[in-house]
Amino acid sequence: MLNRIKPLQGALPYFIAGLAIITVWQIVVFLLQPSPAILPSPFKTANTLWELIQSGELFIHISASLSRVVSAWCLAALIAIPLGLIQGTNARFEKVFDPVVELFRPISPLAWIPLAILWFGIGESGKIFIIFVATFFPMLLNTVSGVKAVDPVMIRAGKILGCDSSFKLFIKVILPAAMPTILVGMRIAFGTGWAAIIAAELVAAQNGLGFLISDGMEILRSDLVLAGMVVIGVLGVLIDSIFRLIGKKVNWGQS
Repeated sequence: MLNRIKPLQGALPYFIAGLAIITVWQIVVFLLQPSPAILPSPFKTANTLWELIQSGELFIHISASLSRVVSAWCLAALIAIPLGLIQGTNARFEKVFDPVVELFRPISPLAWIPLAILWFGIGESGKIFIIFVATFFPMLLNTVSGVKAVDPVMIRAGKILGCDSSFKLFIKVILPAAMPTILVGMRIAFGTGWAAIIAAELVAAQNGLGFLISDGMEILRSDLVLAGMVVIGVLGVLIDSIFRLIGKKVNWGQS
């Protein structure tokens, strides 16, 4: 019985927050009476969202956006995590590579849009590249941090207990100890990639939640814009909850 109640308790703060947002939103609409093109009511936005669900259009946009984010996120993980592991364990490599990372890291994914169009055209590759930029650095930095935070006592214990080579020590001690931090980096990276979907889908997209928002802006349909924002927010919370659940279920050698 308690196991059934816990998920509901976890969802309760989000429900209260959503209810508070809708209440304030409705009060603002009631007091200011803005044009629906500028700020529609919560009811109007919900009606638009329901129409998108009924037509199936919303699921097409969700599928397109998710596929782009997952593709970029996986590609970033394949590159950023090995680089982070090397940087965290090799001081010489870090001395050379870290300044490069610090120069590129502050550049917003938005700034890469013109180059993405020039390099990859207006196809899927350019959109994935922009999301890749957004997801790469959180994974890299958390991997480096996780490796460097491994307790030296654990390393010494590993050597005493038979890890007689650097590779064996890395596989049996360093990597499992760093994995929780790496998983946090992957979770944060997915969140930044999901947030970057709007920028990515500005590159001549024909579908996706970012396209839905951009299209609503162009045709002065703020209800479409807000519907897209609501879906991005709700899906973001659900995806983050999945990562939290994985983090709790998977034990990487920690008690």
